Amino acid sequence: MQKSSWQYYGVKLIYQAVITGQPIPEHINENYSDTHTFFEESIMLVRAQSFDHAYTIAERKARDNKRTHTNPYGQIVEWKLVDAINCYWIDDKISNGIELFSETSPANKEITPYEYLMQKYRYNLDDYEWNHEQGEQHIRLQWVLRYE
Repeated sequence: MQKSSWQYYGVKLIYQAVITGQPIPEHINENYSDTHTFFEESIMLVRAQSFDHAYTIAERKARDNKRTHTNPYGQIVEWKLVDAINCYWIDDKISNGIELFSETSPANKEITPYEYLMQKYRYNLDDYEWNHEQGEQHIRLQWVLRYE
């Protein structure tokens, strides 16, 4: 295919943190938990010839770019790719303010934006407010996992 047939895509990737090793006892504090895992949703911009090609490129790059670090408790954290779950075509006119990814989710008509975010992302949202005059939501988030 000619280079001109290539287009931009946003591919949503899901990663899971795999934590190994024993924590250093004197580093354990109130934030430490050995009963939870972490998942990350990431959008990768790729240039590809088709949706299938975009998935292939994103999955390969995600596997090649392994991320490993040591957490505050002395354990090794490796982020492993779970799956590429969504792909979105992006207009070739890349510019400031262009939408890179969009996802629509069904919800009960009675749900508030706060409840939606709590259900979808299972996070505590700190300092949530709604600006009724402008009809816009302004959410300042402190992403703290909700352990229930």
